[in-house]
Amino acid sequence: MPQKTNPQALLRLLSPIVVILIVAAALRIVNAGHFPVWTDEGWSTWAVSDHSLGAILDKVAHDRHPPLYFVALSGWWTVAGDSRIALRFLSIAAGVLTVAVVYRIGADWLGSPAARGGALILAVLPTAVYYGQEIRHYAWLTLSVAVMTLLFLRYLRHPRRMIAIAYAVSIAFMLYSLYLGVLILAVQVVVGVLLWRGDRRAKLGLIGAWGASVMMYIPWLIVLAGQLNILSSGIDGYPTTLNGTLAALADVLSPQTALIGSVVTIGVWQMLRGLRRAWWRLAFVTLLLSSVGILGAMLLINSRFGVLSARTLVFLTPLFAVVGGYGLSWIAPRTRHVLATALVIALIVQPGTVQPRLDYQVTAQALAEGYTPGDLIVLETGWDDNAFRYELLLALGESAAPDIVRTLPWVNNRDMSQPVVPQIESLLQAKRRVWVVNWLQPAQVLPFLDHGGDHLARVLTLQTATGAQYKALYADPNVQIVLYERPPVLPVSSPRVYGALFALDSSLIASDVRPGDRLHIDLWWSALKVPTRDYSVGVFLMNANGVVVAQQDGPPSSVSEGTVPTSA
Repeated sequence: MPQKTNPQALLRLLSPIVVILIVAAALRIVNAGHFPVWTDEGWSTWAVSDHSLGAILDKVAHDRHPPLYFVALSGWWTVAGDSRIALRFLSIAAGVLTVAVVYRIGADWLGSPAARGGALILAVLPTAVYYGQEIRHYAWLTLSVAVMTLLFLRYLRHPRRMIAIAYAVSIAFMLYSLYLGVLILAVQVVVGVLLWRGDRRAKLGLIGAWGASVMMYIPWLIVLAGQLNILSSGIDGYPTTLNGTLAALADVLSPQTALIGSVVTIGVWQMLRGLRRAWWRLAFVTLLLSSVGILGAMLLINSRFGVLSARTLVFLTPLFAVVGGYGLSWIAPRTRHVLATALVIALIVQPGTVQPRLDYQVTAQALAEGYTPGDLIVLETGWDDNAFRYELLLALGESAAPDIVRTLPWVNNRDMSQPVVPQIESLLQAKRRVWVVNWLQPAQVLPFLDHGGDHLARVLTLQTATGAQYKALYADPNVQIVLYERPPVLPVSSPRVYGALFALDSSLIASDVRPGDRLHIDLWWSALKVPTRDYSVGVFLMNANGVVVAQQDGPPSSVSEGTVPTSA
């Protein structure tokens, strides 16, 4: 008769990993709805925002990415909405699942203490947490390489058709998520072909899984060939110097490099010692080559081809977590628990900044205070156009999308070779109110309008801070927001003169306003003679019966000086 599972024993077995998964989920969910999107996240939202499969594939193909995550993001957007937390959920879910897969790898080969240790390290590792809550495909890559490793090692132990099929699908999942995972695949090919002593049929099954994954990837191979020129340029990352190497290690091992580095070193040493054991040898070789081996290769490659940055190293974190968990398991239980607790506290209290963020949402909220539906918004913010666009749409609503113009298609903050104004002048001419947001990028639209272009006049200038994280990186600490208007000229036959002191030269009233929103009314005054006292302007909104339902009183304001008394 089959033995019954002891509920208490099962609870003791599952409780630690359940708690670890809850911690992993909490760390990835907290602040995911609060952090503004940054440059690359903004690109993701722009790439999928029109929800057209053809348009998404075209945008992705002309960049350096595979399509799977972005197509999925578009579909998820239509179901869950466009809030920050909704769009980050795909990465959050992938990050938590990766922690579970790391536990399973450890439990399969290294024992329960190592499995729990590896899962705990990945649950709190700052780089893994950060990319587990970003609107990008790095969490999917990280999950895919962890699943590939789990299935590959299981196939080596017990070659079965279903495992081979699942392994092939996991490889295709990786290839369609991000190309960097081929480094893990290369390790598995070397181990499977050169080191594994499986019989001929089992090896053919493994080779068949690789071939099936390539067959599934054929539709994208043509596009990939066209992306090679972009990929060949590498990335702007860390230099191959001592400081660059230390920064790369900090990304993989967290700011607590010494603490996690110690347990990883113990894990590496014990795995090297364990290579004499035939049963675990292939697992140890695979895990060592997929973590320390690939990191070392990337450090060497980086001197010729830029590959080192937090986002290109995050896919190694699951394998390093497994090795670190194994190192933890070799420490005496009481010391291990104290060390694990200290590690968790240190990383939660001081996680460090993986990717600095500009306070885009502050700019969006400031612009929203003065926005009237139908206003044109021109973004002169270089690569950050997409991030500003997303935060503006959150603040203004999707209806504003057609009136937000990105100048990024023509220039960015490195290339000013193409003129912007001719590209958008027809839009400028069609609008009565135009906002220009400028940061870092040399402006073209601002000076054009300041010199009277298209008869628009500057009427409001605001500045918002980029925030502490960007202030330390860039010389320009403020984002500039400027409103231009084209006021209608009042009929000469109907002069509006007040007490022979002031003339109302022109006015602009919003033609439409949503219930509950502000009604923007702009008045242009001139003084007919110098006033000897201060006056205020009263604006009254009356209903059909002449009853005042809203009003505002205050001194007029100057574009250059802000609110000033009329005597000045």
